Parts: sequence; C-alpha cells; structure tokens
Amino acid sequence: MRPIELKIKGINSYREEQVINFNQLTSQGFFGIFEVFVDTIVICTMTALVILCSGVSIGYGEAAGAELTINGFTSTYGNWVSIFTAVAMCCFAFSTILGWGLYGTRCIEFLFGSKVNKPFMVLYSLVAIVGATMDLGLMWSIAETFNGLMAIPNLIAVFLLSGVVVKHVKEYFAGEGKGV
Repeated sequence: MRPIELKIKGINSYREEQVINFNQLTSQGFFGIFEVFVDTIVICTMTALVILCSGVSIGYGEAAGAELTINGFTSTYGNWVSIFTAVAMCCFAFSTILGWGLYGTRCIEFLFGSKVNKPFMVLYSLVAIVGATMDLGLMWSIAETFNGLMAIPNLIAVFLLSGVVVKHVKEYFAGEGKGV
C-alpha cells in the first residue's frame, strides 16, 4: 500500500511531510477522527462551559457566536482575554478559508482537471470577499445550506465504502505489533 501524502505546491518542508505522510490509510483515518474529536468535543465543550459558567446573560436572538464567546471569556478571565480570543478567532477564520479553498480546489481538479484550478481560486477569492462584507445571517444560511448538501454525497460514500473501511481496520489491528 502506498503512503498518503499531502503536498502543497511550493510549501513542502521535510517536517510537513514527516507529520502528514501516513504509511497506511487506516492511520490517516484514525488521525482524522482524532482531529474531529479534539475540535468538536474538547474545544467546543470547553468554550460552551466557559460561556455557561461565566454568568453572561444568554438571551434568545441576542449575542451569539463570536460576541457571546468573547463576552464569556472576558467576564471569566478579564479584559486581556478579549484580544487573545479575537486573535484566535481570526487565525481560525483564516485557516478555515485556506482549508476550504484547498479542499474545493482538489474537488474541482478531480471533477474537471487542473485547468479549472485558477478560475476556481479567483471565483473563490471573490466569494470570500463578498461573504466577509455581507449580512452575517444570510451568509450563515448559505453556508449551512451548502454544508448540509455536502452531507448527501458524503453519506452515500460512507455507505458504499463501509466494507472497505472494515477490511482496512481489521488488517490494521491484525498487523499491530508486527512491525506493520
């Protein structure tokens, strides 16, 4: 089985390859599950607990998202944390924009070939600018709709590939401790 490698043109370093180069598909799958667990369960739960334990009023339809998070952290840890939270949110937003751009580029390349990459990135950049300047309610509605629609092909793929996944997981655990 050949290793899975993430190679971004012009941004290859030995350390990145060393971290992202997996010798087995199953190892990459386990790493992906770990990432989702840490992001969803650990980080989101800790944020929710800080907000809930902070004593900040959570009125329906009022402060939400970034504003509520900053209010919760500020009332718990003091005013200095608002700058840290804002910087952390900006880093998260920027990395999300880059990640979704790369993901979209790879999907477009798979469907239509590499000639479509540059027009897609130009369109993606324009849409990112429009998204950053439009009404947040409409932007979130559009984003949630498209994320929901992406679940359809993903669920179909999960169903169709479930046998392959079970086979790889069994092979992985059968070879554990045997130098595989």
